[in-house]
Amino acid sequence: MNCAEAAECVSALFDGEPISREVVAHLSDCKECRARLNDYAEMGAELREAASGAGAQTIPEGRWRLAEPAAATNWLRKWRGTMRIPRFAFALMLIAIFALSGGLALVKARPGGNGPVLLLSFKIPQGDKAWDCALRTDRGPDSCAFFGANLPGELAVSARFIRREGERVQLGIKTNFTPAAAMQRQYTHTFELKMFDGISEQEYWLEREEKLNVPVAQFGTVEVSGEYLDHMPVMASNPRETLDPGKAEFRILSPVLIRDHQMLVNMARAMAIPDEKDNGVMLHIPREGLFIFSPVPFEEGAEVAVRHGSNQIEFTAEGKSYLLVTGAPITRAEHVWVRHLPDWHPSNNQGWFLGGVNVQRLREFLEKVP
Repeated sequence: MNCAEAAECVSALFDGEPISREVVAHLSDCKECRARLNDYAEMGAELREAASGAGAQTIPEGRWRLAEPAAATNWLRKWRGTMRIPRFAFALMLIAIFALSGGLALVKARPGGNGPVLLLSFKIPQGDKAWDCALRTDRGPDSCAFFGANLPGELAVSARFIRREGERVQLGIKTNFTPAAAMQRQYTHTFELKMFDGISEQEYWLEREEKLNVPVAQFGTVEVSGEYLDHMPVMASNPRETLDPGKAEFRILSPVLIRDHQMLVNMARAMAIPDEKDNGVMLHIPREGLFIFSPVPFEEGAEVAVRHGSNQIEFTAEGKSYLLVTGAPITRAEHVWVRHLPDWHPSNNQGWFLGGVNVQRLREFLEKVP
């Protein structure tokens, strides 16, 4: 044992703690440590002497009386009495206290309530839920869109951020509704190639804590509301979606597709969550063709194993190895079905797209898409 270790034990000894035999042996052999021990003893004696020398102070005799409760507890009476600060300064202090208290309550009620991200919520009268999307208001133009298929037709709505002025924001909104009777294609999917072609954009001002009613021809009214966030949600197109998929849910979120260690596409913020049960997801990549992913078997689909909670699907097509990586788990199921159509492409030379598709009517879909 060295002197530094023994010094800690000497201090512990005077705190009433026991010390080991090894420390005792060191103290008996080390003059420096014994001197330190004597110093501690002298300091302790001086402290005890100083404490005993301070006699108790006697309270002078007098008559005790109870203070008036109102005068002792009612602080407002002090306003009329003598103060050590000017009355005007005291009034300003009270105003400041109340103002700060109100500000703290506002912050607690609205965490991140004035951030750079606008979360829009679209309420559809015929729907059972609201459609959400997030827009940035600090990095120039930003836009989002959603497509509703479980309706008496197909509804498409897009919103574009234009500018922000204080508590309100200006939006450019496009809407398009195709009644079921007028639909030319009889399959269900959530991505339309030309839903907004020829549709004029209407500008609206959205105020904080107010709702905006946007008319849609042949459909009705879509109610729009918004709130500010201090961050961009992980799933910008569906910010209320959880990372854990639902019991029968199948989805592709922010996909990255890799072939033989070469990335083919990286679709950050893109997602496809089919509205109807057992529907699959289609992914088109120019010059690479169409990829179909499905939670149920379909024509010429290859079964692929998926680990529980995994966000990766490995499959082989045309003798090449593919890896699909997504931003969240795809399904709770243990298997999915995959098909690659390398020679398929839309006749209008549409670029990459991601959306839902009815895999049981896949042949009809492939024939009718323009």
